[in-house]
Amino acid sequence: MTTQELKLTIHELVNKTDDPDVLQGIYLLLKKLLAADDDIIGIEADGTPITTDDFIRSIMEADEDIEAGHGISHEEMKAKYGVAK
Repeated sequence: MTTQELKLTIHELVNKTDDPDVLQGIYLLLKKLLAADDDIIGIEADGTPITTDDFIRSIMEADEDIEAGHGISHEEMKAKYGVAK
């Protein structure tokens, strides 16, 4: 299917429904996918897009937290939640 055919088909499908939930879902999906930053590499559980910059920033923040001593070891985590060895 060409891009033009796909656009027409999507348009026809959207016009077939009056369900506000379906239309809202389509709107939100398109809005997120067409965000100004085209570099979306994933989506959070709440639907928020994750960009490469967001991902790298979160890794750098985690590294800084670790270097600052914020965090606990794997053994401490297992003990905290009662996970047996």
